[in-house]
Amino acid sequence: MSDDGVTIEFLSRDKLSGHELDDKLDLVLEKVKDDAVLVLEEGWTPEEKRTLITDAMEQVDDEFPGIEFMGLNSGQSRLDKARNLVYDKLFDEKPRRGLTIVGNSRVMEKIKEERDAVSFLAKLENEKE
Repeated sequence: MSDDGVTIEFLSRDKLSGHELDDKLDLVLEKVKDDAVLVLEEGWTPEEKRTLITDAMEQVDDEFPGIEFMGLNSGQSRLDKARNLVYDKLFDEKPRRGLTIVGNSRVMEKIKEERDAVSFLAKLENEKE
């Protein structure tokens, strides 16, 4: 984090799609440890979220207090359910729609999270002690 503000990085689905889970986690945690807030153009599975939390907690120290994350997942309309079925049957994968927002817990403060809306406060002050 600079003295002038918080860095917010937007990472496309394509930027992360070619990576194994461990590589994605390393990339995300490296940027978050530098106090960036990441907006990822994909929803994360419960397993990925669990692994991210576990990996972040293992790295907590005086300099890195952990992470905050939240997401927007698109609804499950009939079209979404049909699309999921097609992806699952033809491509053996699930479409990853939505957004995931990840940041250092020293920088991010969750305010409100709903299925279709997220609000958070990015703190400008440096609270390292």
